[in-house]
Amino acid sequence: MKSMLRQYHQYPVSFTKEGRMSAAFLTGLLAGTFFFNMWGKDYIEELLLYKGLLTGRYEAGALAGAALCFYIARKRLPRFLALLFMELTEFCTMGRMFFAAYYGFCAGVCLSAFVFQYSMRGIAYFGLFLFPHYGAYAMMWQVLNNKERWKSNRKRILVSSLLFVTGIILEGYLHAGLMQKILQNF
Repeated sequence: MKSMLRQYHQYPVSFTKEGRMSAAFLTGLLAGTFFFNMWGKDYIEELLLYKGLLTGRYEAGALAGAALCFYIARKRLPRFLALLFMELTEFCTMGRMFFAAYYGFCAGVCLSAFVFQYSMRGIAYFGLFLFPHYGAYAMMWQVLNNKERWKSNRKRILVSSLLFVTGIILEGYLHAGLMQKILQNF
């Protein structure tokens, strides 16, 4: 028995960089779910009011185009610039871990709110609200996290910035258009 334990003890568990980011995201996701289940239900009326206003704007076509893109850019740009700044310092790993946990927490709260309101259909609605723009944001995250694959920081930052802008355009035009079509058909 001791020899078996010694055998497993010889191979320490170490996480890769992607594994640490995933662990931070999942920890944030669990924390967000726990937070919503403990305290978020008290604010469900406010969430429903916001959802009603948002749905009404999607149905009316008020949320689309350049104005929405500028609004999204104003909301997302400070976080993106903070992430880029941390990439140029020695705090890049800590910053990535913080952002992974933060977005995991936000995803946990939103997913729990959708499931609370729509039961299992809420998972599909949650995925719909992330489509297609979060694909570009995920690729941006991959470019920023793979420093070894890029020959220079300039190219890496340029490509991640272009993916960030692509995500904003997808969110402002394609996502808003898809949401309008889907909500009109319900």
